[in-house]
Amino acid sequence: MSQAQRLRQTIEDEIVAGHLAVGARLDEVMLAERFGVSRTPIREALLQLAVTGLVETKPRKGTIVSAPEPQHLLAMFETMAELEAACGRFAARRLTPDHEAALKAALAACEA
Repeated sequence: MSQAQRLRQTIEDEIVAGHLAVGARLDEVMLAERFGVSRTPIREALLQLAVTGLVETKPRKGTIVSAPEPQHLLAMFETMAELEAACGRFAARRLTPDHEAALKAALAACEA
């Protein structure tokens, strides 16, 4: 994983966790100082985040944390639902008798 990818992941995690609020300005110089890197990997990380829609770069305003669009949120939830369904199908195909017994016991405990 490149330095820019690690920075992108770190900044993304901070946005998702709410440490960087919607509308927060992401200053390249401050981020470079904070992470002890040059501006180049910061710039690359911010470009990667812009592609995902998490940040937006505006002329003369810099890069800011984006507010998610309703259509984007809907698409994300639909994708998550599809992934969860696929995970359920894959898990069901690999279910062993021991795991099935453990799941039934857990269900019985929840219903008790």
